Amino acid sequence: MIKRGFTIIELLIVISVTILLSGIVLSSLIGFRKNQALEKDTEIVVQLLNQARNQTISSKGAIAYGVHFTAPQVVLFRGASFVSGSSTNQVTNLTSTDTILTIILAGGGTDVIFQRLTGETTQNGTVVISSPGISRTKTVTIYKTGVVDSN
Repeated sequence: MIKRGFTIIELLIVISVTILLSGIVLSSLIGFRKNQALEKDTEIVVQLLNQARNQTISSKGAIAYGVHFTAPQVVLFRGASFVSGSSTNQVTNLTSTDTILTIILAGGGTDVIFQRLTGETTQNGTVVISSPGISRTKTVTIYKTGVVDSN
């Protein structure tokens, strides 16, 4: 007589291989998601800096605009200095929970304020956005002219 079916050892091997492959796929997906979040956070920072500069150059409201950095938020604000809790602040949350901002600006501080009409800034420098979960960083450079670049 021929016996049909699987032995317990064969079932354990199939279950072990399935768990191992699932772990590899899940790890890759988590890394991909964190990489996308880092890209999105960099895009948010660049967009807010460009928005602040453009609104300042166009003299919207006849006032200067700036950006305040504090993880996990970036705040577009009106005026010559950041005022926490102001009703005119535009608060944008960064997408990733493990994002770290390293702010290195001329004169120190965590604010970039653009000058009316020229769009220049004295708070030029870099904002490094990092994700320890994937050991990657993106750098946003703010030039004295107010131009913003990322890499």
